[in-house]
Amino acid sequence: MTSKCDYCGKEEYLPFVCKYCGGKFCAEHRLPEMHECEGRDAYWNVPVKVKKEKKVKIPIKDSVSVKKIGRGVGRGFEKPKIKFNAITAYGYNNIVLGIITIMFFIGNLFPASFQYLALFPNKFIEMPWQLITSMFFHVEFGHFLVNAIVLLFFGTELERRVGGKNYIKIFLLSGLAGNIGYLAFSLMSGSYAGALGSSGAIYGIMGTLAIIAPEIRVLFFFFIPMSIRVALVIFALYDLLMLPLSSISGVAHIAHLSGLLVGLYYGDKFKAYRNRWRW
Repeated sequence: MTSKCDYCGKEEYLPFVCKYCGGKFCAEHRLPEMHECEGRDAYWNVPVKVKKEKKVKIPIKDSVSVKKIGRGVGRGFEKPKIKFNAITAYGYNNIVLGIITIMFFIGNLFPASFQYLALFPNKFIEMPWQLITSMFFHVEFGHFLVNAIVLLFFGTELERRVGGKNYIKIFLLSGLAGNIGYLAFSLMSGSYAGALGSSGAIYGIMGTLAIIAPEIRVLFFFFIPMSIRVALVIFALYDLLMLPLSSISGVAHIAHLSGLLVGLYYGDKFKAYRNRWRW
């Protein structure tokens, strides 16, 4: 007798049962991050051993449609219905990488696009979309490659831990904060050079991970191992020291620091949420 995968509807003879939400899934969608498991967030840090006589119910938001199940983490728990959409099938971080890649080719095939897609402090009133497009836009190959590699590893890790919607929120808000910080700094310093790149958003991603997953190790300059927190402190100190020389270095250091602040803020929020459900 076969069962259908709750995520894609594929018939399976021996389906996998998710220990977080209790749903049945095919081999492709057996992992929580592959079927957008909403139960994982509710049961984050639940101990493996639970006394049989003690039943614990965790409330789930009323806005989510749920149904009772008799299996999974425990009897009587509620399972959110899993909703499929085209974005979650591929992952938000992969879509961001795809957009960045497409815009890299646009910038090199059509050099005039730089004036429209990069962020210019003296033009953004006429072209407000630059606040968004600039965070996906790269022209130099080295700049594009480094940001793409960092996003591939750290963006994927953050999306796995906090979910796709929270990931894209952190990416966009960190990038937007970086751009706004750059605009303010440019107007005060009188420099109106165009800015582009995902660095502000990436700093936000790494800032969030540094709070919720300080155990992550990174290779500083690709060969010196250290914790993500130590690496971020080094990057932040460097940006602070180089801030007065931004026009000379050609790097928007203020955008890095602004994005980092947003990431640290959301990391603290996620950490507080996790601790609230710990027992």
